[in-house]
Amino acid sequence: MDAFVKNQSLGFAIPYLYNGEAHDYIPDFIVRLKTDPPIHLILETKGFDPLQGVKAQAAQRWVDAVNADGTYGRWAYAVARKPEEVRKRVEETLATVEGPEG
Repeated sequence: MDAFVKNQSLGFAIPYLYNGEAHDYIPDFIVRLKTDPPIHLILETKGFDPLQGVKAQAAQRWVDAVNADGTYGRWAYAVARKPEEVRKRVEETLATVEGPEG
């Protein structure tokens, strides 16, 4: 991990629809990973959230669109349900985006 920021009052939100109404999903953290080029991980740290599935789908669509565009670097999304899962989610993200070559 290179740096991280709590996503509070930053204005970073992911739009999604729920029951036909527009909402904004504000993930908990943005983490910059030490890779070349850097990977930005949107990290949600939640226990129970009844809309977690809807929010995760919206976040993955956002990540896929931003990565396809390529203008804003590489992005990923992960959820840690317990504090001790954070390191594992970061490691999983690195393994996924770096591939077998590392």
